[in-house]
Amino acid sequence: MDIFGQYKNRSPEEFQRLVGVSKGTYLVLLDKFVNEIAVYKDELWTRKLGNKSSISIDNKLLIYLLHLRNYDTYLNLGMKFGISESYAYKRCKFAEKILLRCLDCPDVDCLKTSIESNLIAVDVCE
Repeated sequence: MDIFGQYKNRSPEEFQRLVGVSKGTYLVLLDKFVNEIAVYKDELWTRKLGNKSSISIDNKLLIYLLHLRNYDTYLNLGMKFGISESYAYKRCKFAEKILLRCLDCPDVDCLKTSIESNLIAVDVCE
């Protein structure tokens, strides 16, 4: 199931409101994310073994950004992406680790501020 396909057809303003970053920022992050995954897999030959992931790379990044934006539970994210709760957690933690590497951030707080620094306004309170 390609959830990113549903999001990319939205207007730029609506995409930013839903995901938390603009389309341009998302595409730049996605390019860095893909390159860093390739480097990560090349570091150790055993990382290339095993089953292939059931969700695409752009959905892996999207699931993490949606978690940061909305603070959805992993159960909700799993239902949205058609995966289990535990697999949604694993994909979020993997995306977090790869983003920490490709954005040269020492910890998660620095990662959140570097991603959100491209935003004009963030309103997560209701």
